[in-house]
Amino acid sequence: MRRLLLAVAFLFAVPVCAKTRPVDWIFLVDTSKSMLEKQVFDDVKASLRTFVSEAQEGDSVALVTFDRDARIVSTVDIRGEQSRKDLFDIIERLQATGNRTHLGAAIAEGLDRAVNQQHTRAIVLFTDGKEDVRGIENPVSIQSNVQRALQSGASMFFVSMGEHEPELRNFRGAKFIEATHSEQLRRVAYEIRETIEEPPPPPPRVVKTPVPVAAPPPVEKRSPILKWLVLLALALGGAYAWYRAQKKRNRLEGEIEIVAPRNASGFVGLPALKATEVALSAIVPLDALAGADARLFVRRKGDDKKVWIAASSGSLRVNDIEVPTTELYDADTIQLGDAKLRFNRIGHERPQEDPA
Repeated sequence: MRRLLLAVAFLFAVPVCAKTRPVDWIFLVDTSKSMLEKQVFDDVKASLRTFVSEAQEGDSVALVTFDRDARIVSTVDIRGEQSRKDLFDIIERLQATGNRTHLGAAIAEGLDRAVNQQHTRAIVLFTDGKEDVRGIENPVSIQSNVQRALQSGASMFFVSMGEHEPELRNFRGAKFIEATHSEQLRRVAYEIRETIEEPPPPPPRVVKTPVPVAAPPPVEKRSPILKWLVLLALALGGAYAWYRAQKKRNRLEGEIEIVAPRNASGFVGLPALKATEVALSAIVPLDALAGADARLFVRRKGDDKKVWIAASSGSLRVNDIEVPTTELYDADTIQLGDAKLRFNRIGHERPQEDPA
């Protein structure tokens, strides 16, 4: 009786929720001149910013650039908004000015980094074409990395913006993502994040031949009250889990880009806030707002999630039109006080109005 009551109390006390596994992200970014010539480098940088915005607390991000050779640009642990701002600044400064495309060296550098990580490891390669190692002494071959990749346990994603190297197909379990235009490339972060967060497959079921055992002694009958207490605890636990799932489902999406004032420029990833509503004064420097404020919040219609903004004080202008409240779409500009912001949410563009 006493043990059963303790079990009921434990069900009431412990919330039923799942914790997202930390991910060690390793990005291999082609910085050869052809990335600029094919006009894909800005889209790659936008995709990297989305990855950083969507990263969870506890994730790590390593940036490796490559052309003739591969080099680690930065390694940052996601710990609050300052770490994200540091990464946004690093991504913004990336330039595609190199010659050649040394894919073997880039993959080797990524695998070297993956060996030392403790969490789920994901290597994401961005390139626009085939390997080119002309004039490079003792180049690292792509094939030399295949066995190492298999032993590393890292998930590998090859994002191709043009003709890809056939040897990459030798990497068992690697996922290929064709991104031939801007919209596909900018959605890469969401597609890969969903793949990484899929739960592992259940272990194979082992069927054993039953061994005859003696019949157990008769079980003492329990009071019906105890049975109802257990059922009530299970129901409340399920209701709490449903509440947590709904709250997560209604979290803010997209990012706020601070355009002005210049000394406060940067990006704020809304998913990282893990909130359904937030005041701009909480994410934008107060002196830029000049006493004005507004709040961002979510409205749902079935499975369609909308992000809205409403003025709390001062004059709110969206796309240079003064509004008390309105829905936000990708690339909308927001003016409040002395601050000018841009709302970014790829895949949620403002619908075109029919001409009168």
